Amino acid sequence: MNPAKPGRRQFILGTTANLTAASLGLYNLRPQEALAAGDAAPVGLRQAARAIRYDDYSDIWRNKWKWDKVVKGTHTRANCISACAWDVYVKDGIAWREEQAAIYEPSRPDIPDFNPRGCQKGACYSHLQVAESRITHPLKRMGERGEGKWKRISWSEALDEIADKLIDAAIAQGTESIIFDDGTTNAGNGPESAGDIRFAEAIQATRIDSWAGVSDMPMGAVQTWGMYNCEGTADDWFRSDYIVVWVGNPVYTRIPEVHFMHEARYRGAKLVVVAPDLSPSTVHADLWLNIKPETDAALGLACAQVMIEEKLFKQDYLLEQTDLPFLVRQDTGRYLRQSDLEPGGADNALYLWDEVSARPVVAPGCEGDGSGGRSLRLGALRPALSGTFTAKLANGGSVTVETVFDRLRAMLDKEYRPEQAAAVTGLNPSLIRRFAREMAAAPRAMIFASWGACKHYHSDLFQRAMILLMNLTGNQGKAGAGMRIAAWWGLDGLEAMIDASLSLMDKLRLIPKALRGLTPRDYEQIFTDISDKSPITPLMVFLYVHGGYKEMWDQPHLQDPALPRNISQYMRESLDKHWMHVHPAEDRSPKAYIFTGCNPLRRWPSPQIARDKLWPKLDLVVSVNFRMSTSSLFADYILPVAGYYEKYGIKYAQSYLPYIIVSDKATEPLGEAKSDWETFGLISKHVAERARARGIGPVRGYQDQPLDLGGTYARHTSDGKYDPTDPEDPVKLMDAIFANSPSVTAKSGREALQMGAVPVISRPRPSPVYANYSDFEKGDTHWPHRDFIEKKVAWPTLSGRQQFYLDHPWFMEGGESLPVHKDPPHAKSKFPLRINGGHNRWSIHAIWRDLPLLLRLERGQPVCFMNPADTDPRGIRDGDMVRVFNDHGHFECMVKVAAATAPGEVIIYHAWEAYQFKDWRGQQEPVEAPWKALHLAGGYSHLHYRMFYGGPSHAPRGAPVEVAKA
Repeated sequence: MNPAKPGRRQFILGTTANLTAASLGLYNLRPQEALAAGDAAPVGLRQAARAIRYDDYSDIWRNKWKWDKVVKGTHTRANCISACAWDVYVKDGIAWREEQAAIYEPSRPDIPDFNPRGCQKGACYSHLQVAESRITHPLKRMGERGEGKWKRISWSEALDEIADKLIDAAIAQGTESIIFDDGTTNAGNGPESAGDIRFAEAIQATRIDSWAGVSDMPMGAVQTWGMYNCEGTADDWFRSDYIVVWVGNPVYTRIPEVHFMHEARYRGAKLVVVAPDLSPSTVHADLWLNIKPETDAALGLACAQVMIEEKLFKQDYLLEQTDLPFLVRQDTGRYLRQSDLEPGGADNALYLWDEVSARPVVAPGCEGDGSGGRSLRLGALRPALSGTFTAKLANGGSVTVETVFDRLRAMLDKEYRPEQAAAVTGLNPSLIRRFAREMAAAPRAMIFASWGACKHYHSDLFQRAMILLMNLTGNQGKAGAGMRIAAWWGLDGLEAMIDASLSLMDKLRLIPKALRGLTPRDYEQIFTDISDKSPITPLMVFLYVHGGYKEMWDQPHLQDPALPRNISQYMRESLDKHWMHVHPAEDRSPKAYIFTGCNPLRRWPSPQIARDKLWPKLDLVVSVNFRMSTSSLFADYILPVAGYYEKYGIKYAQSYLPYIIVSDKATEPLGEAKSDWETFGLISKHVAERARARGIGPVRGYQDQPLDLGGTYARHTSDGKYDPTDPEDPVKLMDAIFANSPSVTAKSGREALQMGAVPVISRPRPSPVYANYSDFEKGDTHWPHRDFIEKKVAWPTLSGRQQFYLDHPWFMEGGESLPVHKDPPHAKSKFPLRINGGHNRWSIHAIWRDLPLLLRLERGQPVCFMNPADTDPRGIRDGDMVRVFNDHGHFECMVKVAAATAPGEVIIYHAWEAYQFKDWRGQQEPVEAPWKALHLAGGYSHLHYRMFYGGPSHAPRGAPVEVAKA
């Protein structure tokens, strides 16, 4: 029976009542200070109380679209790898709604523009900001960790108690026992992150490097290029003729940018997807290569075999830009070095065979070429790409040498013909040949292999094979072409603040290099020097040494069978040789853990180990976040920080967009929440005050150097230059950043805030995350690596080239001197299914994961996808609850039967909170996530750890499991 339709009078009365109720509800969410001041009721409430007109309701709709102000905003600490400007509509002190700001200009008249930018998460942040998970007051744990018993306390109480526990930890184990974790790019480029970093540096806490810890480290790029930044503006994709989406799902993960790929198809480009499943991105493809999981390197190498055999490669590019013409000794398998040929010769001087002089010649641009390895220019040299030659050794003997190209070709012909690769990948040999030929024939071919291409055990081999294809076809460094992963825009004003970490001697050593012009190799050395003098530790190393994970990761079934030693032996050598950093030292324990902007117990592999082994070591766990999360539930204190619309900030600047996006403060923080800038300033202040009140003398700081905790706040504020309690202080910091950043148009923080989107006008200086090495030209798209191609600048590798041969002893004993295909350790597991997944569409990590508005757009609870070929034999139907398990752990979730999923795969998209599962057992519990021992290698030019570069990357994909009805 249909309900009775309301009459006009009932409609107007009902609508007015609903508007009044909504106004009252949001009125109660106004900042506490405003309520205490006794402000008058909002205009909407006063109007609702007036006499109602029964002949018209248009005033209701007009009032709905009246605002007090519109503010430029964005979502500064949401790790979406995007930056989008929004108009935030504010009424009665409340952010009621947001709207995409269409303010971006096209780079060129013949290229589509960037509008609109934004996604459904950004479009509903005003809902999340007032959701049930929002934290508005300091909380102190009263029961056991994770029990959910909390007490609201004052800021003063919380800060004093936290400060005392931090001081106790410093007295007991030194300040390196205080662990600070701000995730990966859960950070911003302004005051929203500067405060917590200044706190960590002021107290000399250990900082966790989580870049590889979330398996986002493109180690194959680092191994090949000595760096990994390789992206431009997203509109440059439009210029490609052949786009390959390889281990990625941009329809889910690149919502603001993916339209450029689709628009390129309208222009005539071909879109190819390499993926086991019919993903949301695959449905848009012209060609789908439904490869078996984790066989990507075999496909890439088979394509390389076809290109070389059929002479589809660009020889001039290979001779100048790669190590393929470099000479390798046949007896040892190592590069021919000057130390082999001359007494006292350099070990980092490598050789080409010059066809003009018929002798080995030191390769220009290699690390030991005598001029600092600056230029690739060959001059009169004519290197041989192929050939076997004899070189006279320093001891009077001789040795037979061959080129890397010949070694590569011999390996490919022997092991990676399409017929052989077909048995591994499941693809038809004719399809492999078609793919290789089409890629080689395309004027501009591009491989989009973003962070998803980093999350498998042998992801580095995938990436080395992909980059090889882009080199054989001469595409790396061209517009609309090459391997694409990611890059950022730097802000020189922000980088200048980091310069303080360099000592006077470091700066003096840089003067000669600066006078002649710093090269990529020079910048990489600066990054290394800063890392070597900072208490920063890769997450996987920290968890192995201090987190209780050693026992799991040392198990035989998680070792690479091709390596002669297990991971513990490689770890021991790496730590003993100081290739890897670990803080605190192995003979000490972490005592305090502060995390902000991240959710470690949700994203770490096997979080039950951390809860059982690491957490008991910690006398203090502090969460500084704006919403309740899995990790916050296991904290001792929660400090509420302002939401994205409640503070000033600079969104980290991904290069997809030639703008720096900033966020103005639209409203006051809810409840007693404070900005990140103020919060960490207050922690530093209370540490200093409590240390002085307790009469604490110097404690052991970084590397046991004496540190005065009483001076923490002075160090934090640069001796009073900043005042975190001043509401305008964040803008002053932004003033300093923009005033000293000539690469953008805004010259002050306030100017930037008014603009919302600040145009980039020139290239910034390189930094650990901005190292694209390309000039920015207004009126054109932007693409990576132009310096190497157009200016002949040497790459920051041992060879000075894109280096495919690695003669590090570890790589040689592991059979990975050249890129190869290897099965992961779990390939022969007794469990028949493999967990795979990716970034979900309905949340940025876990931030929106429990928001009812978005949960309505999917099944509303954790769900995994399985092929009917796997569900039918197990008696599983769509909508059943299933148990996903192995010998290590388990979780329960709903199943969605989907033919688009590859047989043998269990796809569960990431970031469900553990509390959304039965018994709080989240999707990471059965994931052992082994990682490659070779990622601990060092002592070899570009193969070494430096912050945000080269840390060991674990493998959250491919965990072997079984599935049964719950």
